[in-house]
Amino acid sequence: ARAAKEPKPAGNFKVCVCGGAGGIGQPLSLLMGMDTNIKELSIFDLNVAMVPPEGVAADLGHLERKCKVTGYVMEVGKNPIVFLEECLTGCDLVLIPAGMPRKPGMTRDDLFKVNADIAKGIVEACAKYCPKAVLGMIVNPVNSVVP
Repeated sequence: ARAAKEPKPAGNFKVCVCGGAGGIGQPLSLLMGMDTNIKELSIFDLNVAMVPPEGVAADLGHLERKCKVTGYVMEVGKNPIVFLEECLTGCDLVLIPAGMPRKPGMTRDDLFKVNADIAKGIVEACAKYCPKAVLGMIVNPVNSVVP
């Protein structure tokens, strides 16, 4: 029998929001920043996000409840596994509201091709840098990307 793992004390969790500067990621990051269980919050997004992830992190740094908040940016087309080591290492939870929204005339297959690739890169980086983290995938089409 394996020994039970010691639970992590409340208020000592690291969370990363991949896609944290987007329309879903920003309010999700705010909620995580306000949670008393979170000690450290990483906000990751691409350089084409609505706002820079460093800006989201700076805004969240003004919350009354203080946790360490850091923004990380990556250029479009780069490999997440190369850029996300610092961002993901030590994470207990990785929330992934990443991906492109469906545009007019775009089929679900078209959306899947784009977003599955985005999710794959992030999940591979998680497997390498935070293999014990819980992943919360919010990537459309969710019934195809998250089987």
